[in-house]
Amino acid sequence: MDNDKNCDQIRDIQGTYWCDDNTDVYIGNCNTVSQKVSSQNYPDLENFGAIATCNDYIYFVCWSNDIGRNGFIAELHGTNSAFSGLNPKWEVFPTGIDFDTPTERPSEALVNNELKKANCNKWKPVFTGQPNTGISKPFSGISGINDNAHFIWYDSGKDTRPIYPTSPYVPFAGFDHDEFLIFRFPVKELFKEECLNCTNECECQDDCNCSVCATEITEQQEVLKTKALKKSFVIIGKENNSKRCKAPYSDEACSTLDLPTLEPCFYLHWGDGPKDQMETHDDEIMYITACNPYGNLSFKGLTITSISIIPTPTVGNNGNETIQIIPDRLVRLGDLCGCSCVSQALTLLTCGAKPQDYGIHVEYCIDQIVINQDNKGKTHFPISLISS
Repeated sequence: MDNDKNCDQIRDIQGTYWCDDNTDVYIGNCNTVSQKVSSQNYPDLENFGAIATCNDYIYFVCWSNDIGRNGFIAELHGTNSAFSGLNPKWEVFPTGIDFDTPTERPSEALVNNELKKANCNKWKPVFTGQPNTGISKPFSGISGINDNAHFIWYDSGKDTRPIYPTSPYVPFAGFDHDEFLIFRFPVKELFKEECLNCTNECECQDDCNCSVCATEITEQQEVLKTKALKKSFVIIGKENNSKRCKAPYSDEACSTLDLPTLEPCFYLHWGDGPKDQMETHDDEIMYITACNPYGNLSFKGLTITSISIIPTPTVGNNGNETIQIIPDRLVRLGDLCGCSCVSQALTLLTCGAKPQDYGIHVEYCIDQIVINQDNKGKTHFPISLISS
């Protein structure tokens, strides 16, 4: 099979990691995370296993308590191995949203929102510190992680004390370096031959309003809102929809628009020839395809949440493991731009299955449906002037 046909194949990855102080580990594409695979709190070392494609990233969401030490170290394994600090593909994004304890953790929704900002060309190189030998400071060696791995963190430049390798070893000295931090590493680096022609670049990016001006814009919008609401009179635009346009900045101003059901189209590809059949003892590679039939909208974050096989007519589930689909849950299809399709590989395994009809039932969710439509309009406000 050509390398470019391997990009969507599900692959097993393993990792071992440690952080001072806390970490959540996710798998996702360059736009969003889609599966949380592990969590860690100081002083514990954690191992994880996960499935991903060549187009995915491994994300480590890290934060410290701003005292003592802060640092992260990891080793990752696929066909190839990777160690933190040695590969330039390690990147970090400082969110500037401070978490300090293991009990309060950044939500998946918050992480995804910060990824939108990170993808506006704000990924940073990591700061690389000592190797995991335990010989140099500030960290002792972490048992269970390869000596070739290095401690990494982000240096905000705000801590003016001496930088590593001089004590107190900034940025590894306790300090809030615009945390929480999001480290990422591309899965394709763990399968260099198999993923040679694969890309992890994103399509269908959001207009995420995440420029360097975003924070200032939000603050100034709040100022304008406050000043507007202090005024004594409000004139409603004459072309407004009078049934929906209520008082601005109030709960009355929001209502639900009735929309038609908007869904992708799904297809299942199978068979290695015109005479191929699904048998009771079989190993069948299939592909599930989702297509967006609409040119003026996008399906964002399409994920198959579960796949089940049920006998037809339905008499409950199969009841044993003689027939399986792998993977059977959390199959990420990602974003579907207008009139586009995307496929993922599935494996149907049968071992002594009962010869009869079955139904493959697929459940899915969509993060967001975005309508891409250019609209123009006008309104006017009647005013009256009186003599001064």
